Amino acid sequence: MRLLPTLAGLVIGFTVPALAQEKTTVDPEVRQQIEALMAKQDEAFNKNDAAGCTSDYTQDAVEVVEWDTGGGAAVGREAIEKRAAAMLASNPAKLVRKLIQVYPVGDAICAISEFEHTFGKKGYCVTIYVRELDEWKARTVHWR
Repeated sequence: MRLLPTLAGLVIGFTVPALAQEKTTVDPEVRQQIEALMAKQDEAFNKNDAAGCTSDYTQDAVEVVEWDTGGGAAVGREAIEKRAAAMLASNPAKLVRKLIQVYPVGDAICAISEFEHTFGKKGYCVTIYVRELDEWKARTVHWR
């Protein structure tokens, strides 16, 4: 009987840190899925395909573009697509993104990437991805 509390303490002592560690890392397969999604979006951008750029956004997505003179934020996939179409029509460019880090945020994933446009914009993009019907979708995107 004296051994039981000691064993319980050891189990708890090893289990709690292991569970906490799992919540601070993203499964490598999920990271690959996010990278593939970003590559798909970038390919659509590079083909001047505004609908393709936003096809993996949620219906209620919010995108903030800090250099946009039209208010900076677009709300809803339709508004984001409209802004992308206007930008691509006036200034077609190539986009290159590199995924730097991914973090779990509850059931979502926060992805931080570096980007460069051929028209001279460089910076970072922070995207919150959520699961929707077994697919990752961008819910919030901030270009800086």
